[in-house]
Amino acid sequence: MNELVKYVLKNQSFPILFTFKDFEKIGYTKDVYTSYIDEAIKEKYIDCVYKDIYTIEAKYRKTVIPQEKLSQMIVPDSYISLYYVLCEYDWIPEFVFSITSVTKGNSFLMDTNKYGTYIYTNLYKEIPNAGIDNKNDGYRIAKPLRAVCDLMYFMKKEWVSINSLYQCLRIDKDSLEETLTDVDFDELQGNFGIKSIENFLQGIRRELAL
Repeated sequence: MNELVKYVLKNQSFPILFTFKDFEKIGYTKDVYTSYIDEAIKEKYIDCVYKDIYTIEAKYRKTVIPQEKLSQMIVPDSYISLYYVLCEYDWIPEFVFSITSVTKGNSFLMDTNKYGTYIYTNLYKEIPNAGIDNKNDGYRIAKPLRAVCDLMYFMKKEWVSINSLYQCLRIDKDSLEETLTDVDFDELQGNFGIKSIENFLQGIRRELAL
């Protein structure tokens, strides 16, 4: 067990997912870091999650890998949205096994095997920031109404009513009424510059009387 592994195991506040930048802050050079990482991987203390993202092997850590944070680390300019968010809020009946995100870069799927599957979708030339939360855990995630807007644009739909949502996604009026307030619409309307999304927001807001 080398010094790098000892440091990670001893310091419980150290990030469960780490890169060279985390060790550079405490004085490691790239050469020393790489040498220790390579040795630790061979000895099965550390596992490579994706490219330069690493973690301690499962038997040496007490917590699971935070997939939401990992999704952001894989593609830093992304945010979680689409089906994953709608599943988290129980707006759709299907269970979603992948982390679905929106990115300014190329669309792609990344299967990390034991650390999950991550799907990145390019939707906008410039991503509107409205309706996206910045979590303290180190990732960005869309609020449910924003996720619906993203999904409608991705599916090239022109929904204008709650019935449209139910027919396509089985999202019903009760789910919307339990979650949404006028604030959710205020922060989104006028921020997309996309006619189909603006018409959709106006239509369902009218139905919900918000």
